[in-house]
Amino acid sequence: MNVRLMQTNEKIAAVFAATLKLIHTNGFHGTPMSKIAQESDVAIGTIYHYFPSKDDLIFALFKHCRSILNDYIFDGIKEDFDYKASFFHVWRNFVQFYLENGRIFSFFEQFFSSPYYEKNKAEIQEPVGGQNKVLDFLQEGIDKKILKQVNVHLLVASYIGVALSTVHSIKFKDLHFSEQNMKELMEIIWDGAVNRNKNN
Repeated sequence: MNVRLMQTNEKIAAVFAATLKLIHTNGFHGTPMSKIAQESDVAIGTIYHYFPSKDDLIFALFKHCRSILNDYIFDGIKEDFDYKASFFHVWRNFVQFYLENGRIFSFFEQFFSSPYYEKNKAEIQEPVGGQNKVLDFLQEGIDKKILKQVNVHLLVASYIGVALSTVHSIKFKDLHFSEQNMKELMEIIWDGAVNRNKNN
């Protein structure tokens, strides 16, 4: 892991780290609470004190990892960036985060294809309180008529979908993307998202 999971509660940090490790290796079904307790060296009663069920633990971990992702990808945006520069910055950081944090990448991949996502979909997709910052960011572009006037979830699917495909190509197909390749790819994404009915 290249990021700190928690900054305050060491026991929760240990539980989250152990859960990520076990899910990466064994998947959700192969990661019972008993194994999490053993791997984290935190008593199972203590884990249940913080998380009444495994479902609660998994969703809490999802929200925590998403918070870490949001902090990372939006870090470094400068005041003099226009929307396009921020659009590129966030996308590049998104790819870089997943390349550097394989266990979180694996966790998200499994989470979004699991019943955990279906169970919590409404809360996950709702852009309230900055919890879904990428969705909020793209919605801002739509509201300002910088991006195409389409459902924001379509833009999220294309914006993040290409980023995930890029990560897969680098991690699992050993493809190399030069700096020029990355710039060209981001221009392709931008060209597909930008609102050509307005001067940009």
